[in-house]
Amino acid sequence: MSKSQVLSGIRWTLATTVLRRVITLVLFYFVAKWLSKEDLGVFREYCLILGLFSVVSSLSLDFHYIIERRKSQVSLIALWQLAIISSVVGFVLLSVASGWLGNLYQSGVLAKLLRYTSIFLVIEILRRTVRSVASRELQFRELALGETWNVVFYSVLTFLALYFYRSVWVYVIAFYLGNAFETAYLWHLNKEKISKALKQAASRMGLWIQVLKRYKAFATQATLVSVINQFSGNAPVLIMGMLVEPLYIGLYFFASTLIGVPVGMFNAAVGQVFFPVFAGKKDGDIAGMATRYLRLVGSLGLPLLLLFSFIMMYAVQLLFGVKWGEAVPLIPIMFIIYGASLYVNPMGGIPFIKRKAGWELGWNIVSFVIKVGAMLWGLKTSFTTALWAFALASAIMSVTFYLMSMHLLGIRLKETLGKVLLSLVPALIYAILLNVIVMLTPWLSVAVALAGCCLILVVIDILSKGWLRADLKLLLRRES
Repeated sequence: MSKSQVLSGIRWTLATTVLRRVITLVLFYFVAKWLSKEDLGVFREYCLILGLFSVVSSLSLDFHYIIERRKSQVSLIALWQLAIISSVVGFVLLSVASGWLGNLYQSGVLAKLLRYTSIFLVIEILRRTVRSVASRELQFRELALGETWNVVFYSVLTFLALYFYRSVWVYVIAFYLGNAFETAYLWHLNKEKISKALKQAASRMGLWIQVLKRYKAFATQATLVSVINQFSGNAPVLIMGMLVEPLYIGLYFFASTLIGVPVGMFNAAVGQVFFPVFAGKKDGDIAGMATRYLRLVGSLGLPLLLLFSFIMMYAVQLLFGVKWGEAVPLIPIMFIIYGASLYVNPMGGIPFIKRKAGWELGWNIVSFVIKVGAMLWGLKTSFTTALWAFALASAIMSVTFYLMSMHLLGIRLKETLGKVLLSLVPALIYAILLNVIVMLTPWLSVAVALAGCCLILVVIDILSKGWLRADLKLLLRRES
């Protein structure tokens, strides 16, 4: 794939991601006003449970298909066979386990949702499969458009239905109908390739077992990595949700949704393109792109996220009312969690690309134990303390993951650690500036903060002899 195609893919993804996040944030304004804290908590738990089932269902054959270079058609056939089988099995298991899961997460509403809407798991598994096909074909523009139509469809449907009927059922059903719309769109674009694979899948029964046997080490490690990562990254919901009432999970979901908007834009725009592109690059080229990405994170990503978090702390009660005032102290915690995640995406694909899934498995196990252990220790004091402990542990482990990824590419750890620490300097300067502004001009703090941060960006660009602008061109327009 040419460099211009890569850049075009990034720009398409970035532009549509910004649009999707803006639409989602506007929708969330009404959702947060019309639904209760408990409703949002149940919605988040429901989505993550389905997400966990869909991750297990593929047994990592979707990752294998994307990076497989020799027997891609065989891998595709096996992937579709497994998708069909796991859809049926998953549907039955989720229906049967719905009552137990509802009791586990202290919610009768969650139990009913899982029991009567388990068909949505089939949609998630099929969506995951068709997205793998589109990624393999490097259809970045089509993937971006599919997600955009998804968001537009479910947002309009959610708003219209919630206006008349205030229920978490409306939110869940509309959300997954949007995913079904995206699945149908991507299926239609690749219908010839998918139809051929399905016909061959019917005539070569059991091929998925042969493929799994051939790549059992990779499949086992990669699946464990995905499952542990799902639990580790979403521990405040999947694990702490078993110990606290859904309303606390609703507060967490509210704060994480607000701060996750800009991070989601950045990660989706870069990560979705870089993973399949990384798969075809040499170590030196990947390291060069990773270094440039790190520079963007430090000079632009973290400072702007900090500013956004600062503004949200002032805007929550103004926009959403006193109902969500309890979520304000959680916003700085979300900054740490999501800011640290910038050091993992899109580096998360490197261990898979280097066929070192065992490294990521080991890191995920250690990370899981440390983050969950810190969270449970903090929960002895309070829910907020538990989130602070989880956030700080997450930040440390995100940096270690970046160092591990660079080590796999043959880059010296000492050199990489120096670059990571240097990337934190702009955010530290911004943090000091914002605190000074709050103390000196509290009535003009937001406006002055915006002006001050823009000034710092200009200074950074001047001192760096224009590399900040050069890096932005990578995302915003063609670069020769």
